[in-house]
Amino acid sequence: MVTVWFVLAAPIALADDDKPAAIAEREAVIDALTTKADPNADDWTTEILADKAGNQLKKLGKIWAEAGAKRVEESLFLFAPDTKIGDIRPETNETKQIGNITVYRYGTSTASEAASAGDARSSLTTLLKNFSPAKPIRAKFKTVGVREVDAKHFEIDVIYQAVGQHTDGRNVQHTGDWTLAWKKTDDGDLKVTFLIQQRLDEVLMPPNQFVDCTRGVIKDDNIWSPQLAHGCEYWFGRIDAVGEINFMGHNGIAVGDVNGDGLDDIYVAQGTGLPNKLLIQQPDGTVKDTALQAGVAWLDDTKGVLLVDIDNDGDQDLLCAIGPTIVLCENDGSGEFRPRRGMRASTPASFYSLAAADYDGDGDLDIYGCRYVKLSYGVSVPVPFQDANNGPANHLLRNDGKRGFADVTREVGLHINNARFSLAATWVDYDEDGDPDLYVTNDFGRNNFYRNDGGKFVDIAAEAGVEDQAAGMGASWADIDLDGDLDLYVSNMFSSAGRRIAYQSRFLPEGSSPVRSGVQRHSLGNSLFVNNGDGIFEDRSERAQVRLGRWAWGARFTDLNNDGYEDVVVPNGFLTNLYKDDL
Repeated sequence: MVTVWFVLAAPIALADDDKPAAIAEREAVIDALTTKADPNADDWTTEILADKAGNQLKKLGKIWAEAGAKRVEESLFLFAPDTKIGDIRPETNETKQIGNITVYRYGTSTASEAASAGDARSSLTTLLKNFSPAKPIRAKFKTVGVREVDAKHFEIDVIYQAVGQHTDGRNVQHTGDWTLAWKKTDDGDLKVTFLIQQRLDEVLMPPNQFVDCTRGVIKDDNIWSPQLAHGCEYWFGRIDAVGEINFMGHNGIAVGDVNGDGLDDIYVAQGTGLPNKLLIQQPDGTVKDTALQAGVAWLDDTKGVLLVDIDNDGDQDLLCAIGPTIVLCENDGSGEFRPRRGMRASTPASFYSLAAADYDGDGDLDIYGCRYVKLSYGVSVPVPFQDANNGPANHLLRNDGKRGFADVTREVGLHINNARFSLAATWVDYDEDGDPDLYVTNDFGRNNFYRNDGGKFVDIAAEAGVEDQAAGMGASWADIDLDGDLDLYVSNMFSSAGRRIAYQSRFLPEGSSPVRSGVQRHSLGNSLFVNNGDGIFEDRSERAQVRLGRWAWGARFTDLNNDGYEDVVVPNGFLTNLYKDDL
């Protein structure tokens, strides 16, 4: 494969008079959209109130971030002199010890309890008593609901989170749900008059539960620098984009023993112009990059990657999603690869992720490829936003051994509901009938759950209760309740603004109920579906308190503390850069 790539110097800043007309026009569009994002730009009163209350809570967060004994005293600016706060730490609480982690779960306080409870000073002292005054507290307050009571009073619902150091040196974390009642003072200020606690979880754990050992493993500076030492935002503007622009970070990673020495190795996919890396684990735990001599240092934008044995010869072969092509590289058994074939889709949409399983029971692995956008990210617009069906088709490629691969998507029934914005797929035999079923996670709408009936598929997502109409990013399966069947966790996008706005009566007043409910569902966050054992799943997301994963990606079940119960790790985040207003 011949790859053309260009390295550019850092972009030159242009004076307004020097900017091409196209750039100036685009910036004008962005400026117009930015204006619309300002809550004060229209007459949506509740959003204006939520914004002002949010600014007050940000001030509170800044005070908590400053270490010192006056933290509580300085926090009193937020509260009216007669503010009442419900019991922050009721005597009745649920306590659980999980290895070396202690969890205290405090219950709900009511308005009547708040009316007879302590003042702001004593309640804040109680709330923060386990945080060391010598260390900063990182606190976030996400407003997820707002209600106007009258001209001078309103309420907001807040998700409260705080992290800091315990007075005994451990780490302490708070997660809570609050309802705050506010009043407007005569001088235009806002003061809290009531704080009602819906829930408070306090988690205590030893410091340094996890230690960053990246540089201990990647000791070779030639591997680390410059490519892995910098994030996506650094390469954006420095490398011309032949594929997706580099700041998106949609590139994959795969783990497997490629040279048969019993040690796991790592294949790291990178964006356009950056060579993919094959990190071979050494006996001392460090790694050596052999991608170039192994023949897999692709410079093309590489998204989904897999290390699996495609040809049944006992070693791990490499599959790479490079644009609309899935490249198969055959392993010779020693960790060197030979490109065997490329399977190219008939349309230009890129493959984003790959999943392999023997769907037809013939003894070899077949490949399912997910595709996300027809042209490029940000250009292909989902329609409708909450239930899009204008995405590119995914493909199932049947492994026919030496004859290659056959696209059997339509033949096996996977063409049904196959025009969505797919990001990930997982194979799982959920019904224990001996063949793998397929769950497909889609952004901007409903997910697919294809039951495998002897090599033919039918989408049962709706009837099984796992359509999960949201901004789907990833999925993971595990038996979380140890009842013998597999349960499902789906990672989505959580949006505090979406939760706050989409549930107000003013939002889509003319919209149909399915449209409104679809947009509302998009804001809620991650989902936990528990298998009832009869083919139906129960949504226990709220009960298990696993909704808030922020902008979640490929969450995974794993038993972190070896206690026999599956924990879940949720990576999250989105675009960022050097400046707070970079978006």
